[in-house]
Amino acid sequence: MNKLVQWLGVAVLAVFTSHCSSGKAAYRDTMPAPAMRQSASESTSGGVSSPASVSAGEVEDSRPQAPQSPLLIYTSQLSLEVKEADIKQVSGQIVDKAKGFGGYLSQRASNSLIVRVPAKEFNTLNDYIKTLAKVKYENVTAQDVTMHYTDLKIRLDVQLKMLARYQDLLKRAANVKEAVEVERELSRITERVEQLKGQIRYYDSQISFSTINVSFQEPYSAFTKETKPGPLGWVFYGLYVGVKWLFVWD
Repeated sequence: MNKLVQWLGVAVLAVFTSHCSSGKAAYRDTMPAPAMRQSASESTSGGVSSPASVSAGEVEDSRPQAPQSPLLIYTSQLSLEVKEADIKQVSGQIVDKAKGFGGYLSQRASNSLIVRVPAKEFNTLNDYIKTLAKVKYENVTAQDVTMHYTDLKIRLDVQLKMLARYQDLLKRAANVKEAVEVERELSRITERVEQLKGQIRYYDSQISFSTINVSFQEPYSAFTKETKPGPLGWVFYGLYVGVKWLFVWD
């Protein structure tokens, strides 16, 4: 009797164990694949991305990126035919218009001026100036400095990283000799950093504000007030024109 009870107990235990094993297998089969992959990832890395991928991303993000659109420096040279008596008035109109667009007067002379205006208003101001007088000469240029500007940014980034390394070396210098050598290198790198920053600031200014050079020319006249002939002089001038017309052909 006791043996029978023992055999029944073993049989029940085997069935129960088999049922539990099949249930676990069924649960694994029905478990969503993404969840299983996520669980495996968490078990191997503790739920944190691999250091290699993180460091690569950080390095890539820290590098200066090329601009999405070209960086252009706009410059215009205009020559207007304006009487000397009207130069002051025309100059004032140009300067006032430039200031209205957020620009400013950069330089002024007796027969010329230079104004700078935000790049987005360059064409508008240039077209306005051409309505003030007869245009004798015009030249508009757009210089693409994208490559040079990006190169400056990259070089500055490299120099800044070197500067940080040498600053760290200075803190860990073992003696005065090492400290002096590191400070000498720090001085050289700091000077280079400031030069690069200055060049970048210059390009930022040139890109943000366009330049318009305007010069004024007197209307052409065969005679000036000093050389204008008198009554008898007009007779000889008429003879000169007649003889030239008869014997000289252009």
